[in-house]
Amino acid sequence: MSNSALRPLETSAVPTPANFNYSLGLPGGPYCLGAARNLVRTVLREHELGDLAELGVLAASELLASAYAFTPGRETHLSMRWRFGVLRLTVFDEHPAHEAAEIIAACLERRREALSLLDTVADTCGRICGLAEADTPLRGSKVWVVLPREAGALYARI
Repeated sequence: MSNSALRPLETSAVPTPANFNYSLGLPGGPYCLGAARNLVRTVLREHELGDLAELGVLAASELLASAYAFTPGRETHLSMRWRFGVLRLTVFDEHPAHEAAEIIAACLERRREALSLLDTVADTCGRICGLAEADTPLRGSKVWVVLPREAGALYARI
């Protein structure tokens, strides 16, 4: 056994809110939603953010369901980070670009409507929810929600 095996664990090796930073690629089928929900719940609890677990699960599920609805069968990417006292969940999808401004506006409106449940819940809990085209070199759409820690307690009451 080497000396390194006997050393105490470094702080970064222990799950805490400070090192909560996950990224996950999902193949795009509807079966991915259950796996993503389980992962979000588990890692939030592991990182001492269990009070945000149920709201985080709802948020990730709504973001991913929207991505699947607008880009069925295409890959999605879920990013989860805790920084500056807020949980940020971001989903990137492979939604094709639109050329005409009126089509872009209509598409964005449809996506906002698809996220209306999450937007309402998040708004009640004090949040930021957004939708935009993904920056290059990525293509597609980026949807996100930012939730402060207090949002978990507020969500538990509604």
